[in-house]
Amino acid sequence: MITIHIDGQEFAIPPEIAAKDELLKAALAPFVPWIANAQIDRKEKDGATVVSVIKRADWKGNDNAVVNALIASPNEMNPAVALWIEMQGQLDTSDPGTILALEPSITAALEAGDKDIAAVQQSLMRLVECAPMSARRIPLGF
Repeated sequence: MITIHIDGQEFAIPPEIAAKDELLKAALAPFVPWIANAQIDRKEKDGATVVSVIKRADWKGNDNAVVNALIASPNEMNPAVALWIEMQGQLDTSDPGTILALEPSITAALEAGDKDIAAVQQSLMRLVECAPMSARRIPLGF
């Protein structure tokens, strides 16, 4: 028999079940609702195998589509903010010629910045308007 540690409890399970993660998870699923996402560690202690089952955080909700879309989105700064940072300390505001020369790039940065803000607001509205859905599995911690 192999010793299993879960939430401070200890019990024995046959070695043929404890040998593979899939079999162990299937055997424990009726008793441990968060087992699907658990971390399983096997160690030898005093000549015996000890298996530790540890809770692991899970995404809440129906799927990871929103999270995957956010991860895949470009990591860029609002163009108006980027131009402002670039110009910090380098701009002579006492010279009107300098300001007029930068007018086209300032206008372009402001227009692109407005588009970015509109896209963020549209994304927020879509998230707010989404209908709630039941999860396909029980989130970790419930």
